[in-house]
Amino acid sequence: MSELRILSLNLHCLVEADLDAKQRRIAREIHDRDIDVVCLQEVAQSMDQPLVHDNIKADNYALTLQRLLHDLGKHYHLAFVPFKMSFNKYDEGLAILSRHSLHNVAHAYLSNGRDYADWTTRKILVADIHLEENVLSVATTHFGWSDDNETFEDQVDTAMRLLQRDNPVLLAGDFNVRPNTAEFQHVKNHGFHDVFADDPMLSTHPTHGGMYVHETASRIDYIAVNRPHERLDGAILFTDKPVSDHYGIYARIKLK
Repeated sequence: MSELRILSLNLHCLVEADLDAKQRRIAREIHDRDIDVVCLQEVAQSMDQPLVHDNIKADNYALTLQRLLHDLGKHYHLAFVPFKMSFNKYDEGLAILSRHSLHNVAHAYLSNGRDYADWTTRKILVADIHLEENVLSVATTHFGWSDDNETFEDQVDTAMRLLQRDNPVLLAGDFNVRPNTAEFQHVKNHGFHDVFADDPMLSTHPTHGGMYVHETASRIDYIAVNRPHERLDGAILFTDKPVSDHYGIYARIKLK
């Protein structure tokens, strides 16, 4: 299977200061690294904006990135699913941007709760891409942590039922758990491998600052695959000038 360049980034909705400059910076990074697939979380659009097509509104964050990339001379396909309200004014969801056509796009709830007004509602978004003569399923998600109403392991199990397929699967996103925990071990028990696991710096570098259950900076964002692979390159992006409350994670891999 050919090489694949992946970026995963939690966008922090549309609340960042200097948003336009940060969006342009993200698009430039995608362009310059020639990224194949972008997995996005906390993708927001204003609830009062008009629909452009399907469920995508005019100021949708992923749509803005798609348009900026088009201006830079690169075409990306877009899939987006909203599933909850954020900051009392946004539709929040997940998105995939891909240089390859997206096929068999599907999504499913991971959380027990499905209330659109509840910020703890969670989903997963998955699509197939064709690499040469092979099919790769790409999924983006934003798992919730365990509390009185939800269990991280149950959300992972629900995701894995959607991801049961014969072809390789790449799962990326904000997992909300640290690497050396029983929770992340549960992900690995399903056959998924952290592409940064063999690198002491990348595997422990914080990707998120302290908020909610994460009292200190911690690594909670991942790119994982369920097949043997070779990581040819990797990086934590936007550390010098953050574009969100998360850093981006980038990997160039080759599935074996």
